[in-house]
Amino acid sequence: MRFSRRAALLAAGSLATPAVGQSGGFVTVGGGPPGGSFFPVGAAVAQAIGQAMPGVRAQMQQTGGSFENIQLVGRGRAEFGLAVADALAIGFHGRDPQRFPRALTGLRVVASMLPLHAHILVRADSGVRRIEDLRGKRITAGAAGGGTEGNARAIFAAAGLSFADFGRVEFLSPSETVDAIRDRRIDGIFSTTNIGASVLRDLAGSIPVVAVPVPHALIARMNDTAYGPGEIPAGAYPIVGLPVETAEIWVQLFCDERLPAATVTASLEGIFGNLTQFRAALPQLNDFDLATTTRGWPIPGHPAAIAFLRARGVAVGT
Repeated sequence: MRFSRRAALLAAGSLATPAVGQSGGFVTVGGGPPGGSFFPVGAAVAQAIGQAMPGVRAQMQQTGGSFENIQLVGRGRAEFGLAVADALAIGFHGRDPQRFPRALTGLRVVASMLPLHAHILVRADSGVRRIEDLRGKRITAGAAGGGTEGNARAIFAAAGLSFADFGRVEFLSPSETVDAIRDRRIDGIFSTTNIGASVLRDLAGSIPVVAVPVPHALIARMNDTAYGPGEIPAGAYPIVGLPVETAEIWVQLFCDERLPAATVTASLEGIFGNLTQFRAALPQLNDFDLATTTRGWPIPGHPAAIAFLRARGVAVGT
């Protein structure tokens, strides 16, 4: 299920008429860039909504990722969005005045989707083996508007680094990133994505790369519930040195508190009504079920989502 950016933007601009849930209405899901995990998950969410609400045209909007999706939902230009937990907390609390001049306190979680993991991959000949070795190197921190940038800033800050300490920091899509490191325009990649991401597997299979660990001790120093200890396991990519410790961050499906309860309920009914189809969008969704929907909520849940989950025996706070 693939939609053009133009078509999705036209859909987003038509949200006001008619209302969501009426015949001919639109539901837009903020996804991510092609090659990343948000893209197929966003498409799967839109497909599930479309099946659950036959009178509605549900479409996935290609975006830069978390921060762009938060802005779209906050401005009423998308009904749903995907964001990593820490980015959603930043928008909700207004902790980034440049991106969010006001706190978007109306944001609400619908469900946790899947855990992502911080990947730091560098050219094997870069000499980098620890995060601290990246000082002065050229890196990419994901597509502009994505949550990867926020993850990179937070993890590097815990290691005593800022973007000013690097030789250059670029903001590239997954495909652009692969070309840049192959062409030696950058030395390394910071990417928050699913384990075994195809674009990273392709990169690791084409040039010698090394995975740089994000030590669990560093994650503990961050003192941020959005970040938990994780691991890139042996065999995830065709590179030596695995497994390595890294950070785990959960992806959240979210909306605005003003979104009608019927729309939120229908979205969850669509997802869980054909769970096999939904999981097929991405291998990392294989473990997605009712029990994982409340993992790592950084902000309050939408009342309709809470009611849906409680009715199915899931313990969830407010």
